[in-house]
Amino acid sequence: MCRYEVYGDLYQGCGCFKKSYYSGERTDCGKADCRNSEKHTHRAPLCPCGAYAQDEKRIMNLFRFACDDCKRDEFQRRVGR
Repeated sequence: MCRYEVYGDLYQGCGCFKKSYYSGERTDCGKADCRNSEKHTHRAPLCPCGAYAQDEKRIMNLFRFACDDCKRDEFQRRVGR
C-alpha cells in the first residue's frame, strides 16, 4: 500500500483529521498489483489492478475540542432539527 504524506489539523474532541494539503512525498509499496507503485507491471489505461493508497497524517495543529462540523451535528441532534 503506497503512502502519501498529508498535513492537517487534528481535533481531539471528536477525532476528526481535517486535511490541509498533500506535501508531494510518497512512499512506494513496491507491489506489482498496485496501480500507484513504481513496480506496477501493467501499463494499459484500463488496468484491473487496484490503486492501494493510504494517507500518512502529519499534524500541524492539535485542538482539544470538536471540529465545527461535529459541533453542528451534535447541536442538530440535541435540538431535533
